[in-house]
Amino acid sequence: MTAGKGTLAELRPDFELLVGPLFDLSETLLRKHGDFLPHGAVLDNGGQVTLVAAPPTGEYATSTEVLPHLHEALRAHARDVSLRAVAVAESVEVTLEGKKATRAIKVLVEHARGLTVAFYMPFEKKLMRGFVMGEMFGVEAQAEVTPWAAQSTNANPEHA
Repeated sequence: MTAGKGTLAELRPDFELLVGPLFDLSETLLRKHGDFLPHGAVLDNGGQVTLVAAPPTGEYATSTEVLPHLHEALRAHARDVSLRAVAVAESVEVTLEGKKATRAIKVLVEHARGLTVAFYMPFEKKLMRGFVMGEMFGVEAQAEVTPWAAQSTNANPEHA
């Protein structure tokens, strides 16, 4: 689905409520541990943001192992609470046009109104300065969590 500029402008406050805390947490974990496992957040219909994490699958869990569990935790949350949006933060590698591949924090936000945007903040590790963050940018993306199917099946038990 391609969203118009009006839809994006209208939903911007919801996106900001999720993107800010997830980028902040991701950057803190990155600086403290050198990397981080995927983590997420939900925005309920009352405007409350709740951070969500999936437990590691073992002592040395990888992002590939944790991400499906996080998606399921977000879907489970949607079965219990009516949500406006969900978001997932993860460490990825991106290649910007005309540049070499670089690591980035990615925050994927899926809104109940059908708009999904992936926000990226490239970063580098510098020898004397630690992690240096680049400029954040966003692109429309495909949904990955899609929790609203879970909500609609439980939202009205008479029609389930």
